[in-house]
Amino acid sequence: MMMDSSPNISIIIPTYRRRDSIARCLRALQQQTLPAERYEVIVVVDGAEDGTRELVAEFRAPYQLQGIWQPNGGRAAAINQGLRAASGMLLILLDDDMEPAEGFVAAHWQAHRAAGRLGVMGAAPIILTKAAPPLVTHYIGPKFNQHLERLARPDHSLVLRDFYSGNFSVQRAVLLEVGGFDEAFKVYGNEDLELSYRLTRAGVRLAYCAEALAFQHYTKDFCALARDTIAKGQTAVLLASKHPETLPELQLSQYKGASFPWRLLRGAMLRLARHWPRVPLLVVATARALEPLAPGRWLRYRLTLDYCYWVGAEAALCENRRAGQGLRSLAGLSQSR
Repeated sequence: MMMDSSPNISIIIPTYRRRDSIARCLRALQQQTLPAERYEVIVVVDGAEDGTRELVAEFRAPYQLQGIWQPNGGRAAAINQGLRAASGMLLILLDDDMEPAEGFVAAHWQAHRAAGRLGVMGAAPIILTKAAPPLVTHYIGPKFNQHLERLARPDHSLVLRDFYSGNFSVQRAVLLEVGGFDEAFKVYGNEDLELSYRLTRAGVRLAYCAEALAFQHYTKDFCALARDTIAKGQTAVLLASKHPETLPELQLSQYKGASFPWRLLRGAMLRLARHWPRVPLLVVATARALEPLAPGRWLRYRLTLDYCYWVGAEAALCENRRAGQGLRSLAGLSQSR
């Protein structure tokens, strides 16, 4: 990639109701080892009215900074807005809860110097502190950080579910070529896996770069995580409906993978939820109530979230059946009916 007087790199940050996180991220981007004139930052505010738009407008940065507001349309639509506004040859997608290390931008740039069609996932370890809630310290943090350790192994081959785009770089021309993100993904989850699938089909090699480091400040509580997991089940059905060949690589294909007792209990709770829609809320509330009484019981988190995932998946399958299109049933899930 040749250098010119305009920024070589565009950093796109989609955000929703995270004003303080955006401030932290923008401050960290002031401390980069790469000269500030080499990159621009585009913050896309996805419908939030929490002061983020005003913060970006008033923020004084050494780099070019642009704020864009759009009606709430989801992360995919927000990133596409940033893509249309970007001028850099290289795009870096960055979630709003990230705090980039000093060498973050330079590492992404260097990773693409000798490569052609390449997509680079940077490291995004979750910060673990004594003040963090049990959900983060005992479940979310260790689980994701162990995932990063696997990605860093020289012998690890990336698969579909390894991918994330919260710290990801790709050439702007390549992302435009594949059509950007699919804006049908309006709620949480799987818009990045869908993009990964299309990038791979277009001949883009995906890689992991531990040096492209941005620390992740995970702030969601258990209720928010449960809502995201229900949405993730819904969007997994959307992904498999659009690309049926991805189904074997998704959690959707693993309904029978759980233990027999859990399958029986989970199936009973799914059936019960069809008659009493508040059942998932009660399940999540019970798990949350137990959190201070028995912190660190990761099995409780895992089972509750597994149930939430299938609540979302089943809702999406029912909607597909009503619409007469897309993925309408799963052999494993049919065992619970």
